[in-house]
Order: sequence, then structure tokens, then C-alpha cells
Amino acid sequence: MAVEFTSHGYDTAPGEGLGELTWQEMFPQLGTGYGVRSPGDWKVTKVSGADRTVSIAAGRGWGLGVIDKTVANDTIQLDAITSGSRWDLIACRRDPTPTKGVSEFVKINGGSTPTIPGGRLVGPGIHDQPLALVEVIAGQTQPGTIIDLRTWSGVGGGFVAVDALVLSFLNQTGTRININGVDWLRRPGANDVPEWASWDNTQSSASVTTFGAGWSATNNGGHKPRLFLSAGMVHLVGAVTQGSAANVNNMLTVPADFRPLNANATFVGSGVTSKGVAYELVLGNGVLSIDGGYLTGDFPVGSVVPVTASWPRA
Repeated sequence: MAVEFTSHGYDTAPGEGLGELTWQEMFPQLGTGYGVRSPGDWKVTKVSGADRTVSIAAGRGWGLGVIDKTVANDTIQLDAITSGSRWDLIACRRDPTPTKGVSEFVKINGGSTPTIPGGRLVGPGIHDQPLALVEVIAGQTQPGTIIDLRTWSGVGGGFVAVDALVLSFLNQTGTRININGVDWLRRPGANDVPEWASWDNTQSSASVTTFGAGWSATNNGGHKPRLFLSAGMVHLVGAVTQGSAANVNNMLTVPADFRPLNANATFVGSGVTSKGVAYELVLGNGVLSIDGGYLTGDFPVGSVVPVTASWPRA
């Protein structure tokens, strides 16, 4: 069922040029590539009880100089598949070639992996604004997973998105996108080849639960080591106490989600024990250890060892 589009930005007939209010609405958005107005606009969902059919909610979207509005939902039936699965793209196609131009929702059949299909039109001229990838599964009437490819932007520039697949089509140098707490910047790399750089701004925390032989949390767990992840950096705070036969090559194990991606042994911190012995800390393969080459004395039983350390997650 095709819905009626109200579009601005195409060629116009006499008396149908842009009004001041429409231009004021368009201006902050036209320089941001593709986007929709709010979280509910043009959202793609499954239609219960219908064969391989999805619904596109009413709303507003824009791309490459054109802004569109729909006031009713639209539905699209996807083609059947005889075996396996296929990922189809739902998009808003804008065609400036007819007089006044035409916007409409379309489906573009894809392949067996969730990527933007090669059949997508990118313009200038006729171009497709990606809205969602929808999985079609052989023998099933309901679509499978839906990957949301919509983006949002506001005052100050930059995008917000919910899936990293948007990086494959919003890839102009200088583009900034926040995806689930991670900031992405498209910038010139080696030999001026564009590349994506990212900064993880998500925050989380966890307690250390695995200690090496002879080590335990200090003060009956009152100073139990804890980990904090913030802006891509992991911070370890707390202390451990040395018991008999303590192994300085294995004080504690860092949970997997807080380990650096590089597993090689890395200097991460230093300190002084309660007995006045200075030391350095190294982390390798998730195990925190004392660097034996940088000790100023022995560790007597009962030594309290602060484990204050930091390292980048990436």
C-alpha cells in the first residue's frame, strides 16, 4: 500500500516554491546527509499475520536536499526465498527526474549476510535512504531480525544511530556518529585514506572475583578490587593482602570485558605496600602480576598491596 508523500526540495511548479516556515525546518537538517525526525518516524516493524510484510510508520525524513512527510503507515511485502535466508533493504527512494520529483518507500533484495545491498542507489540523482535491513527466512511467513538503519541529528551536527552498519553508507570524511555510547569520527588516515576512529563513552563496573594463590581482598573484602570502564579507559582500584606462599606472578584475574584487546604483558601501574616495598604492576592475558625486576624488597606475609592501575580498553 503506497502512501502519499509531501516533499520539499524538488523542482517546483509556479506558486509551489519553498515557504519561509518550510525552509526554516529544512535548513538545520539538509547538511546532515540522511535522517529522520524522531525515534518513531519511519520505523520499520513486522506486520503480524501478514506474509513477509513489514510496515513503515508515518513521519518525516530527509536526504540530499529533500525533506519528506508521510501521515500514514506504509506496508511492503518482501519476496519469498526457497532456502536459507536473505537480508533485504527497506529504503526511501527519492527520484528528482520527474517534474516536481517523487519519493517512495522501496525494497531492495540483498544477500545472505546483513550488509547494504549493491542494488542500492546512491546518487546524486536517484538515491535510496536506508531505513532497515529485514531478514527473510525460507519457510517462514514472518520476517526475522530487523536491523534499524535510521539516523537522527540535531543542533550542533553529528548523528545518532543504533547499529554500526550505518558507518558503511554515512562515510563522508568529517562525519561524526554516536552509536550506543561509542563516538565515531570519519577522518583522513595514512596516505589520506579515510578511516573510522572511535571513542567508547560507555560506563560500567565490576568486582574482581578471581584471585591468585595466596592473595585475598584486603580488610575482609572491604577493599575488594573493583573495575570501572569509562570513555574507553579501565580503572582498577582496591587492594589485596598477601598470605603464605603468595604468587607474585598471579595476583588476580581481570574479567574479560575489562581486559585490553592487546593480550601482551603491559605496564599498568605502580605502588608501595604497607611494608614499604615499591613495585610495578603488569597485565597480560587478563592476569595482574608484580614485575619482579622492579621490586625494592621482599613481600612479607600480611603485606597489603594496593592495585591501583589503568589501561585503555582498545
